[in-house]
Amino acid sequence: MFVFSFKTSKKQILSMLVCVLVLIAVLIIAIVWPSGGAAETLSPMVGKDDQQRIAFLTDLGYTVDSESPTVREVLIPDEFDEVFQQYNELQKDAGMDLEPYHGKRVKCWTYKILNIPGGEEVHANIYVYKDKIIGGDISSTALDGFMHGLTKYSPATDAG
Repeated sequence: MFVFSFKTSKKQILSMLVCVLVLIAVLIIAIVWPSGGAAETLSPMVGKDDQQRIAFLTDLGYTVDSESPTVREVLIPDEFDEVFQQYNELQKDAGMDLEPYHGKRVKCWTYKILNIPGGEEVHANIYVYKDKIIGGDISSTALDGFMHGLTKYSPATDAG
């Protein structure tokens, strides 16, 4: 029969306890953190300033009137009604999703698009949360106009 014994001080026991608690805290943060916030569920594009938002739209193929942006604050609803659910499907088709932003206040930047043929006024709406582009749409202001997500410009899609 073997008997092991070792001598520890209260300071050593307290240090070991603190190390175990820190390890548990790190594990909890590592598990909860990715699903805890809206920004981690998507890979949003940077939209901190006008240059970045305009560059984003330009990369999609749109020519933007840089003198025309307006901004307003929008509250993403806690629960989506049927209309907002349909709008979010439009976002999902463009590779974005507003569901992680339930209850969040976001900024909606609106730019006038200049390279859509047909003579009707067309706007790009970009939703920005914590300097990241999280969604938006390209839409005609005409009564029988069109609306689609933030996708590459295609004259066939945007012709109405």
